[in-house]
Amino acid sequence: STLVSVAVLVEAILSTCELENGNLVESVGDTESTNEEVENLFNLRIDAIDRAAEIMSSFISQKSKKTSSKKSKKKLKQVDGNSQDESKESKKTTEKAKKGEEVEAYTTVKSSDINSATLVRNKKLVEEAVHDLSPSMNKEFLTRSLRRFGTNAAKKGEVDEIFDGEESTDAGTRLYGCVPFRRFLLAKSILLTSGSSLIVTPGIQFCSLDEPELDEKLVSFRLATCFSMGPLLLSEFCAYCYQLDKTSAAPNHTLSSDPSLAQLSLRAFSFCVRGMNFHAPNHPMSRAKRVGALISMSMRTASTVVPASKDGWSFYLGMKNDAVKAKGIDIPNDALELKKSLLPFMSTFKSPAPEDDKAPNRLCLFSELLLNAMYGEALECIQLISAAASAFSEPNMREQLSCAILRAWEKGKGSHVGVLGLDFTDVGSDEVCPLSAVIDVAFQMNHQLEGETHVPLLGSLKNGRMGRSAMGLPLTMIENWPDKHQERLERELKKSGGFSITGVVQQLVLALYARLGGGEHFSDEIESTLTTKEVKLACVKSVIDLTDDTAKERAALGSAISSSIEAGLDNADFVALKMIPHMKASSLDLAQRFVSSILFTVSKVISTSAPFAENVDSNATFSSSLLKSTKRLYSVLVRLILSYMSNPESLASKETKLFLDYITSTFMPKISALLLALSKQTTTKDGKFIAESKIESHGKIAALLVFEKEKLDNALLKVGARLKSAGLE
Repeated sequence: STLVSVAVLVEAILSTCELENGNLVESVGDTESTNEEVENLFNLRIDAIDRAAEIMSSFISQKSKKTSSKKSKKKLKQVDGNSQDESKESKKTTEKAKKGEEVEAYTTVKSSDINSATLVRNKKLVEEAVHDLSPSMNKEFLTRSLRRFGTNAAKKGEVDEIFDGEESTDAGTRLYGCVPFRRFLLAKSILLTSGSSLIVTPGIQFCSLDEPELDEKLVSFRLATCFSMGPLLLSEFCAYCYQLDKTSAAPNHTLSSDPSLAQLSLRAFSFCVRGMNFHAPNHPMSRAKRVGALISMSMRTASTVVPASKDGWSFYLGMKNDAVKAKGIDIPNDALELKKSLLPFMSTFKSPAPEDDKAPNRLCLFSELLLNAMYGEALECIQLISAAASAFSEPNMREQLSCAILRAWEKGKGSHVGVLGLDFTDVGSDEVCPLSAVIDVAFQMNHQLEGETHVPLLGSLKNGRMGRSAMGLPLTMIENWPDKHQERLERELKKSGGFSITGVVQQLVLALYARLGGGEHFSDEIESTLTTKEVKLACVKSVIDLTDDTAKERAALGSAISSSIEAGLDNADFVALKMIPHMKASSLDLAQRFVSSILFTVSKVISTSAPFAENVDSNATFSSSLLKSTKRLYSVLVRLILSYMSNPESLASKETKLFLDYITSTFMPKISALLLALSKQTTTKDGKFIAESKIESHGKIAALLVFEKEKLDNALLKVGARLKSAGLE
């Protein structure tokens, strides 16, 4: 605890060091003296943390067996039968003296005998404790340190690259080349820009920058901090990307390892973008304008600091707003500027054909990171896009980005070049791309299944896309998807009379079906009428297969699909249970049609997932989840059907008719086949038996599902009798 206190105190003193606002590493006089102070304080912090971790690691627990045979027993004459204390003490002694009881004790070992893995783990714990106890570092110190000792440094002294442990006569040069110091600056930048650590303010002991309602001065401080640090952090990221050992693509790096320097830099920049998107009602600039200005300025700064990236950034900076306009919707210029600034990170359009046929295709930054197996940086890039997209007030702008995320694996024919021009493709990687984490972000940007649900509009909102936009819901445009998909999407839209909307969730489910195929126990009589080329997606094709290497990703994707289904059922359940029973006839019809549309979308996702559910995981978890959702769907449907007792004529609405027809012709046969397949699945693919408790759980779910189906049949009979009595057969 003393050493942790020392480290916290050192950080507080370090934050008060006054660095001149310059970007020279080597200096003389007072500046060099300040550099030495910074170096000495940082070394003291490192020593305190190392020593604390060493002390923690020197204690090893040992379990010894304790028996009662050697313990002396009290003589009978010494026992007081009237004493309650004696009986309690005797009871405690009996409990402790059980034969073979293990008693945990601690012993110390020499420093040379400490396990290295334990030492590393304890060092992380001490670092986290220091970060939790320390307030945020001074913004000026971090900004000037990044300029003086980071990539922005104009003079690098005796070193051309970052080193770790080499000696130099100049303190500034040593700090420039010190990897732990670079990592320290990035970690503190993340804590400051994210609002995770407290700041000290006059008159208030501590204050968080992440509170929903901040003082106007603190809001201005947070915006100024993000705007000043953002360009420096993006430059750091670009510089680290050209050094393989500073990225997640390094041969000795895995996704479970500590974040690479490039990954930390982009994470810190993402928090700057999120901070610029902070609610500031009195600020003269809109959210979209603030975020767009930060990203554009950061790209220009990176072009200057890292000349190798200038060509890539300049290509996108030179575009006009017309290239990002959305069809059929008027979008403010601030939003168009923001969308244009996001094109280098996630392109939502096909780059124009170059004048030279031999010119390479342009890849956005996310696609480039995937191509070079820099998966850690790719995940941070997705979070950056999500943070920036939340500044859009127009939901269709976010929806376009969600479609682009699923298409980011498409590279086109011929050669290609990315924004940074990286080429680490020769470096082999055994890591599997974390597609599930990317898909989660895409689902959220599409409002889960809400973006794929038809909404009955009032007379004043007959323009579908504008009407949904006014309600905060996007509408997937067919043009957003691959050319081979568009004919199928147009055919489905025409067949449903405009009520069938296919978005990212259904597109992913169809692509998984094409990739994984039907399960071994699923009925062969139920076949898909779609061809593989009409539904395949490059992201699924390049990442997912039936081998054990992608088993974890398949299970995670199944969990993401299940979450989307449950989110849709939550909405339907709320309307059917809390709203419909209390509505009058004038608004009841709209609510009933809305619930029918939600359940129609949910049923399509479940029925499409049913055939390949067995191939998602080895213990039938996804299949069981689909059946649970089906049971819940039937429960909501029972309430919906019974609500038609007061207005049976509304059963003839297009939404309800389309849904009930789909349930009868497609959904129920597939659920029956899934039930049968689940009953046959008693072993995993490697021959191991599924646990009996798991099989018993599957049986309970199936029984409850059948019970809800019987309740649905009874509800339909009751409403049918009501229709007959009203003469509406």
